Amino acid sequence: MRILYRLLKMADDTVKCYLECCKSSHPKLPLPHNVPVIIGRTPELGITDKLCSRSQLELTSNCYKRYVLVKRLGANTSQINGIDIEKNKSSRLEEGQDLHVVNGKFPHRVYFTGCQNDTKTEKAVVPKLPTKSTDLTKSDLSIKQPERKKLKVSENKSKVLNSKIKPQEKFSSESVYAFDSPSPMSSRCEKKAESNKRAPTHKHWSQGLKASMEDPELVVKEDEQIVVIKDKYPKAKYHWLILPKDSISSTKNLSTDNIELLKHILKVGQELAAEVKDKQPDVEFRFGYHAVASMSQMHMHVISQDFQSSSFKTKKHWNSFTTDYFVDATDIINELETGGKVKDRRTMTSLLNEPLKCHRCKKPQKNIPTLKKHIDSCQK
Repeated sequence: MRILYRLLKMADDTVKCYLECCKSSHPKLPLPHNVPVIIGRTPELGITDKLCSRSQLELTSNCYKRYVLVKRLGANTSQINGIDIEKNKSSRLEEGQDLHVVNGKFPHRVYFTGCQNDTKTEKAVVPKLPTKSTDLTKSDLSIKQPERKKLKVSENKSKVLNSKIKPQEKFSSESVYAFDSPSPMSSRCEKKAESNKRAPTHKHWSQGLKASMEDPELVVKEDEQIVVIKDKYPKAKYHWLILPKDSISSTKNLSTDNIELLKHILKVGQELAAEVKDKQPDVEFRFGYHAVASMSQMHMHVISQDFQSSSFKTKKHWNSFTTDYFVDATDIINELETGGKVKDRRTMTSLLNEPLKCHRCKKPQKNIPTLKKHIDSCQK
């Protein structure tokens, strides 16, 4: 940077730039280094043509590199060696080139004075590299590789190494099991197979109701056609399930042959509710089926409407008993009696995602805890 600064200062001091009229109509005009100079219809140039603007051109000299940047500001054209200069754009003017100020008139030239050698920088001398393979000598192509020293192992160490290596032992007939005698591995596999046969198989959770029908702790009552059990996870203070002993997976498998069975199931449920209402007349009950049952064995719910239970935790639990997703038992019987089959309600699963509402006053609730508090104090 210091060298460049000195060169620029030297160029400013020793090299001068001037604008000279080719017809010698006015004295030469100095162009200081890197200083914009405006020329046009001015007394200095002696131009009186009205087509030439007072600010026709802007000249900026570079004394270090010996050229002038010419920027056209006027409306009419200006040329360098017959080439038009675009408006508001700069073109390079060098020594020996003609500059016509406007419309091919008023020719001028620039020239520089001073020591030219002072403004040049010395070029670094770069040695030429051979470009052809023939320029390379054999000495250039030969690359000496460093000699590798060979490691010598002492005789004592070699003896120690040889002593550690033992010859491969031959297999004896005693070390190989005979094909006739069973191996320890085969006997273990046989024992595992026998234990797997004795191990009980775990059924899917959807088959849990069938197992509950045989659980004495859950069974409340039964007869020749049905079994009444307590719900393992009750959603209210009173919650029972009534299941037929015949294998019926869901309500969609019902036919007119099952109408009497459904009426019997409903009658048993009403009897259970009546026993509670004799002692607690204010308790309300509903009897019905889920639109899409999650358990494989068909069952009717007998559930009180207080919904006071620790198992009642999610919005799906609530909506499955308080929306149209819970189908009254009488509706199922009527569909079989009138149409011979039960309606397909698989599209009703969207009701499980409905917003929480009180089943009595239909007031929206934020969450399950607030809903439970509201139910305790809610009145019709």
